[in-house]
Amino acid sequence: MAKTKIFISSVNEDGLKPLRKTVFRELVSLGHEPIMWEENIGPWTASTDPVSQCLDAVEQCDIYLLFIGGKAGTYDTKAERTITHLEFIKAYDQRKTILVFGDVEVKSFFFRSVKRLIEPFIDRYISKEKRFPSPQQMMNALAGENNLPQHIDPYTWYLLYDITMRGIYIDDLSLGVPIEWRSYFSDLLRRGSLLLPLAESIQQNNERLDQFDEAIEFIADVLPALQITGLRQPEDFLKQIMARLGGGMIEHHYGEYTSEQVGYYKDCCAATLYERSEDQLHLVAKAGDASGEPYYDLSNQSSYTVLTYHLGNQQEQVFFKEAKSIFYYCIRSNEYVLTLHFPADPSWDYRRFIRYKECANHAIMSKNPLMIQFIKLCLGGMQS
Repeated sequence: MAKTKIFISSVNEDGLKPLRKTVFRELVSLGHEPIMWEENIGPWTASTDPVSQCLDAVEQCDIYLLFIGGKAGTYDTKAERTITHLEFIKAYDQRKTILVFGDVEVKSFFFRSVKRLIEPFIDRYISKEKRFPSPQQMMNALAGENNLPQHIDPYTWYLLYDITMRGIYIDDLSLGVPIEWRSYFSDLLRRGSLLLPLAESIQQNNERLDQFDEAIEFIADVLPALQITGLRQPEDFLKQIMARLGGGMIEHHYGEYTSEQVGYYKDCCAATLYERSEDQLHLVAKAGDASGEPYYDLSNQSSYTVLTYHLGNQQEQVFFKEAKSIFYYCIRSNEYVLTLHFPADPSWDYRRFIRYKECANHAIMSKNPLMIQFIKLCLGGMQS
């Protein structure tokens, strides 16, 4: 029977070292393959990045086992996360089976006191700044709380908060009370169909990128030499665009090391096209489920179309309306504003959008940049 690979993760603090060794030995005796930094991650070369090496090991494991004490561990400034946290995020993103054990005293204090401090702080910050606070800002806020235990690193609270927000259960860990690991894992590993991942075939897609680059470069050079007088069938124009803009995943990147999927958006369901006429934007055409107004005054600051027009020529932006659960991808080119509607997955609300706004922008705006560039060129070349 294939061995189950179990990644053992924790901060390198004295209180957790004996526990790690015990679990490692128990798993070996059970006939499975534990993976742990100080035992079998390697070999190392001069060019090896140890963080990438650990994250690769997490990706290859079947079960991710995390122990949490009071220390935060090594913090990566670019990722704005600790290395242990990056390992957890990688396991979560890869849909691994995740087992988390937290020190009972730390865990109890978190749910009793700290969680009640974090959530109001986030709400106040979003209300004031219109964006989600960074981990450092949350740690700074917690560091200023005099009633928190000083021997617990502030980042530990942030890690626990992130784990609970993802719906991961945190089991009790008492260093003074040994856990019957053999019984625990024997029962767990009997559920083989749940814990052993199916083999996945991953193929690299490298289809004619050079040809696409050459084609778009040619179009960009040729269109300015042409006189485009308008759209013969503007609604069909929008329908053709919609049919080629599918949904996709939204990812949050943690520095250069890893990323995770934070949501998704569905296929384009509607589109509108507006053109400026004096001090208004007039509807040229709409398609799909769009219900655009016949016109918008350029002074209307509640219209995403107007806001995009004021951004300037060749600008684009993604907006989100919680009431309709729709992402609006607005593009200005010359005197035209094109708006494409993408339904959001059910997990999105205004708070989530604020937190992952840049991620949503990047996911939607970069899905088919060659096609968007061609559309901009067409609209930009139209003569009034």
